[in-house]
Amino acid sequence: MRHQQSTRRDVLKAAALVMAGSSRSGCGGGQRDTATEPRDAQPASTNQAIKARDMGPAFDRTFVWQVAATGAKGPGARSRHGLVYDQGAKTTVLFGGIIWKNNGILPADTWEFRDGQWSNIHTMTSPPGRHRAAMVHDVRRGQSVHFGGQGRQGDNWPMFGDTWTYADRRWRQSQPGASSRPRPRCGHALSFDEESGMTVLFGGVASDGRPLGDTWLFDGSSWRPVSGPGPVARRYPAFAFDPYLQGCVLNGGSEDDAGKHSFGDTWLFRDRTWTRLGNNFDTAPHDDHALAYHRTAKRLVMFGGLGGTHGVRVREANDWRVVASVPLPPRHQCSPLAWNDGLDGLVLHGGEAHHQGPQLDTTWVLRVAPGGT
Repeated sequence: MRHQQSTRRDVLKAAALVMAGSSRSGCGGGQRDTATEPRDAQPASTNQAIKARDMGPAFDRTFVWQVAATGAKGPGARSRHGLVYDQGAKTTVLFGGIIWKNNGILPADTWEFRDGQWSNIHTMTSPPGRHRAAMVHDVRRGQSVHFGGQGRQGDNWPMFGDTWTYADRRWRQSQPGASSRPRPRCGHALSFDEESGMTVLFGGVASDGRPLGDTWLFDGSSWRPVSGPGPVARRYPAFAFDPYLQGCVLNGGSEDDAGKHSFGDTWLFRDRTWTRLGNNFDTAPHDDHALAYHRTAKRLVMFGGLGGTHGVRVREANDWRVVASVPLPPRHQCSPLAWNDGLDGLVLHGGEAHHQGPQLDTTWVLRVAPGGT
């Protein structure tokens, strides 16, 4: 790939550490649940070494945030939605989420952001309205994958376990066998592994409110579970593919909705194996943050969420580092990031200030400042 380099150096040693602390936001529509699952997932081998592609010098540029759209000129104020970039169609795709009106509206709408403008796409069918689903773009098959989430039926907030794909402005429901697919959930994470060509699912919240620590792979038509040790069960982590580490990086998350135990650990999923990265990759415990690869900066970028330092972090060879970004958007959570080739930056839309708090309606683009400033 054009943003990868062929030389290899870095050796990142895996270790085992769980971090605690932080307050948090809730998953269910106003119903906070404090049940937790026993920690049956254990860290991967503690002395395993990871070879990584050479990242070159540390990132020394400034990021610039620019407003691309606001208010009625787009999806409007919402949070907990899906957001991906379709490289083939050259468009950013947004689906669903929640609007905090009338105690929570779950729109089943699809939007595309192209040439600096949002368009509401009218499809023949689509997933039912929901929030806290997960969505990622499958580059190999040219389709976006959408799984799970939490819907609403009166005063009930049921979990979904359905799989949908989106391509050519059409939604299609996948029908994997019931005996071999992830259980219904919300607050989970998806990442597309560009090395294996598989969509990777981890964690979330089960229908009984317990955190999940299972891992699944989706090949475009069927799911298969991944066995072996991995991160402690959690909800609301950030998850994205890192071309230098040649795998999917997971950071943070929370064991419960009450803030009794949040995480700041960083894990790598590669070759169907989880490895805990060294303690130098720990961040402050936080969740509901966004993680995506910035192709111009050639760095994995972390932003938003509850807990930790407000600002933009990049993954360097030996740690996460806060870098300058201006003007810094207000602190918020539940708003994913997605790369956009045409805009040469990461797109962010909406979000909420805190659990069921004020929602934002702005679409931002995060670019690298010109001229090395």
